[in-house]
Amino acid sequence: VSCNKMNVTNIFADDKRGNNMEILCKAATIARESQSCHRYLEGIYHNLLSLGWGTRAGHKTPCSVAAGSTTSLKNFLKQL
Repeated sequence: VSCNKMNVTNIFADDKRGNNMEILCKAATIARESQSCHRYLEGIYHNLLSLGWGTRAGHKTPCSVAAGSTTSLKNFLKQL
């Protein structure tokens, strides 16, 4: 499977979605878990953490992302 077609949890599928901090945290977790596919995801991961937690980002523990519906990494990045 190519990296763009790699499946990740679709955190945007839920109509309730939660708050913005929760979305940022879950998106950061998915970016972190997908870094083996694309090097630039490391930068996206750090940027998402900084958006949510500023200078404390380096000490933030990744959020858990419950299994659910999936989407391709490509579509996840478009929605992000």
